[in-house]
Amino acid sequence: MWRIMCWAFLIAGVACLAGLALRQERGAWGANPGPPAQTAPEVTLRQIHMIETREGAKLWEVWADRADVHDREGYTILSREHRPVEVTLYSSQGQLTCTANRATVDLQTKDVRLEGGVIARSDQGTELRTEELRWLAASRRVQTDRPVVVSRGGLVSHGRGLEAETDLEQVRIFQNITSQLPSPASVPTTAGPGPAPR
Repeated sequence: MWRIMCWAFLIAGVACLAGLALRQERGAWGANPGPPAQTAPEVTLRQIHMIETREGAKLWEVWADRADVHDREGYTILSREHRPVEVTLYSSQGQLTCTANRATVDLQTKDVRLEGGVIARSDQGTELRTEELRWLAASRRVQTDRPVVVSRGGLVSHGRGLEAETDLEQVRIFQNITSQLPSPASVPTTAGPGPAPR
């Protein structure tokens, strides 16, 4: 009887661990390397425009040539066929309009992962370029561990790894940071009319 009960507890423990692992795999992969291994999509859509809201406020808006919906695995892949995937991310600070070759949306957390030639521009004019960018819906922040180029006005900063607010007003670059301003000689001057002769 004791052996049977031990086996029952062991089997229940293994089942519990397997369920926990499955929930962690389906959870917020925004901070992890990527979504689960791909399977065939349940639905494929063309020329899509989607809006995600939370409590009446927009989280993000996407436009894509193609969307492969993997509902059982909990993610959707948006991909480029003719035009880049476009994603607009919203926060109380402002918005960030991004283009990329591909985007993956976690259907549970609503996190968005952009990949391939990512260009992100804030509505204040700051631009970010990288090969991969993750946006976490819970914190409304973007992050990457890839090389980045951030341009604001005349200041251009290069580095590796980044975390920032959605509007790119507060940007933290983690490694190999170099910044440069254009030299005064390279800044075009607008010549006005000269002084009137005396």
